Amino acid sequence: MKAQNEVCIVCETERKEGIYVYNNLICYECEKDMVNTETNDPKYIYYLKQLRKLEVSSF
Repeated sequence: MKAQNEVCIVCETERKEGIYVYNNLICYECEKDMVNTETNDPKYIYYLKQLRKLEVSSF
């Protein structure tokens, strides 16, 4: 968890806290909503599209 404000890759809102996946912030609210969303929910497709923005760096 980092202390500075960053933009959540899912909701695109500036947040101070959340989880980091490949150095990209996912705020706690989005993380909670994503894990509770069923695959037949229209929000599921939205989350997939947003997660495709993840910048994966190769080591």
